[in-house]
Amino acid sequence: MPACIDLRKAHLHRQHGDLLAVYTWINGERCLVLIPAFRPKASWYVVMESAAYQYDDPAYLARQCVKACEVLGIEPTCANWVRVATIVNEGLPDLYRMPSEPVRESKGKEFGELKVMADGKQIAAEALTIEDKGAEYVPA
Repeated sequence: MPACIDLRKAHLHRQHGDLLAVYTWINGERCLVLIPAFRPKASWYVVMESAAYQYDDPAYLARQCVKACEVLGIEPTCANWVRVATIVNEGLPDLYRMPSEPVRESKGKEFGELKVMADGKQIAAEALTIEDKGAEYVPA
């Protein structure tokens, strides 16, 4: 199942060299998404709020940093592990302080209206829209 994130509506984003940390929501849950800044279509590493407490355990954090380097396609060196650990560890307070997901303003751009008629009378109507899309990750 692909995950879609509208980067225009992210709560916060920070650039850390070649990594972009995006604070946003997936399925209504707060999350921190690490994205390679200069490689389109690269995999993302996501820290969901429901799992964020586990990153307080140094052994868990170390294992996840190795996994993050693998997922993000960056060299699995001690320096990169520390860099990812620092981004995640220093980003957790911002993740916890994020507001709940804002209500969507609209489904997209309206381009017409659909009317259902019976015996010359309108019995139903609905706006036709093109849904706004943000960044999308679709696994290969």
